[in-house]
Amino acid sequence: MDEPKKDSPLSAEELKNKGNECVKDGKFIEAVLHYTHAIKMDPNNYVLYSNRSYAFLKLDQHYLSLQDANETVKLQPQWAKGYFRRAEVECASGLYDEAIISYTRALQLDPHNPKLIECIKNITDMQKQKIKGNQNTIWICTCLGFIVGIAVVILDYTLTSSPTLGHPFSMVAFSIALAGLGWAIGKSVTLMNTWSAGKSLQPPDDLAGSDSPSNETVQPEKKAKYSKAQARQRYKQGRL
Repeated sequence: MDEPKKDSPLSAEELKNKGNECVKDGKFIEAVLHYTHAIKMDPNNYVLYSNRSYAFLKLDQHYLSLQDANETVKLQPQWAKGYFRRAEVECASGLYDEAIISYTRALQLDPHNPKLIECIKNITDMQKQKIKGNQNTIWICTCLGFIVGIAVVILDYTLTSSPTLGHPFSMVAFSIALAGLGWAIGKSVTLMNTWSAGKSLQPPDDLAGSDSPSNETVQPEKKAKYSKAQARQRYKQGRL
């Protein structure tokens, strides 16, 4: 009797196609699995890294997406889509300056691509809005500080019999000081926003180095069941 035929393993191209179908259906985790299996079979296929980069980006795995985008560029530096993938991750991570550079590099390789031109325009507008938003934040905080300073001066002058800020110079100086404090607060907020950009590109905890203490399983030290004297006694009695 003939033995049943075993299913032959899928080729890298077939796995890529299955991954593409999963992407169309919004099944990005399954797509990553198919692309990963395909990459194991064909590790120099830059298209596979590009496709997996896109799937990772849809899963908000920016670090992994950027790694694949960089690998795409490394394997095929003359392919515009590799730089486009990298720009998309950088844009999603808030690194607008870096994204503009990557988009521009892609446009140099594919100068007639209208999508790249549109992306550069959009991210340039986003960068301008970000700068304008930071300026507005600083301005608003400065004005609020100055208004609070004036309010304190007025209340101090009208509600107390002996105002602390009785001299006009001290009133002005106090209001300006609070305005300066408001400016410092606004500036700090904008700096924090700037520093937070790119945080999503930090490697996940489960990809940290094995030397990291957080990845080491610390076994609790076993407490001795018996003291040495008790152990000798039990040995003599043949109970060990």
